[in-house]
Amino acid sequence: MKIFVYPYSPTTIGFDPDFDGYVITTANAFERYLKLGFLKEKIEIAESIDFKHVFRIVQDLVEKFSDFDEVFTLKENDIEWIDVINDYFFGEKNKPTLALFKDKYYMRSVLQGKIEQPDFVAMTPEISAEKVPEKGVIKPRRAEASLGVDFYTNQFEFERTRANLVADDELILEEAVDYDVMFTCDGVFYQDELIQFFSNQYSNKVSNCDIERYTIIHTNENYWKNPSLISRLKEDTAEVLKILTNGKGTIAFHMEWFYNSVTDALTFCEVGARLGGWHIPEIVELAFGQDYRKTYWELKNGKQYLKMKQIPQPKQAAAVVGIYANHTAIPENMGKLLGARFKCIQYGSSSKKGATGNSDLLCLIMFAEDDIESIYQISERIGKMIEEA
Repeated sequence: MKIFVYPYSPTTIGFDPDFDGYVITTANAFERYLKLGFLKEKIEIAESIDFKHVFRIVQDLVEKFSDFDEVFTLKENDIEWIDVINDYFFGEKNKPTLALFKDKYYMRSVLQGKIEQPDFVAMTPEISAEKVPEKGVIKPRRAEASLGVDFYTNQFEFERTRANLVADDELILEEAVDYDVMFTCDGVFYQDELIQFFSNQYSNKVSNCDIERYTIIHTNENYWKNPSLISRLKEDTAEVLKILTNGKGTIAFHMEWFYNSVTDALTFCEVGARLGGWHIPEIVELAFGQDYRKTYWELKNGKQYLKMKQIPQPKQAAAVVGIYANHTAIPENMGKLLGARFKCIQYGSSSKKGATGNSDLLCLIMFAEDDIESIYQISERIGKMIEEA
């Protein structure tokens, strides 16, 4: 059977009631289908013909019936995103739908109701102010990191942002998340299973990057302080990847989670089907003695790996410090002051973007210490050097 998505009358396209499948349409067109003889029980009404609502209906139909093999449309402007849904449910067995890892609106739509995440809507010039949260984040659906992200804290700021929109802007509006720590999770996922998993954390809020002079990414302190939180991160990360890949293929992943230490709440931020930036694979190797890049390529070349049975534990703590070019300069004799365990990669005034995407990097400094407290002590020392530069 097939699923046909069309918001208009079936008459103009010669659509016949003998169609072997289901129709997804709007409430306005519903009666027209009935008058032509389409069976009521084979018509699904969508609140809106968009990715978020159509995906959920297709998902429900696929769970009820096993003999669907395609979802399609004849409405030109909808062909691209409906093809993404078709690829997710009916595409090649070993090929994940990578558009879900790039487009934040697609990503959140697929995860809705299954993962703790912010409420969201597609941001358009026509969106009603009554349908948006009091405080929120407006971001490009497909941009890297935090490029183009705009925060609003009241309706006036929201209206100002909306007034500057043009019809072809592709944006998503998300509810603001109350958090104090952001965790990153990196590794390899293969056909519904986590093969490797490692976690780090940011020293400050990503949303504050434009007022910071530097950011530090280091081994997640909870490997030492709260191992149960690492277990939760691992399980939630695996669940996100199972849903987005639909059990297909091999991906390297870089995922981010908001964490509120007061409420102990983990909230999904986003994930990319890629290696983490800022040399994260290298600080993972420093801390854990494992190179998950090698595992990824071996899987791509056909080598088999067993499911991860235990969460790898760090042998030491590692960190990377990013110094922003638009806020400071490299302290003189940085390498000499910090010693032989430090590696400094200089970018000068290049266009290389920071972890947040908003600030050019002057340099990255990687280092490792025996434990997380030593990382904090060295980080504080580096911070003072930067502030005094």
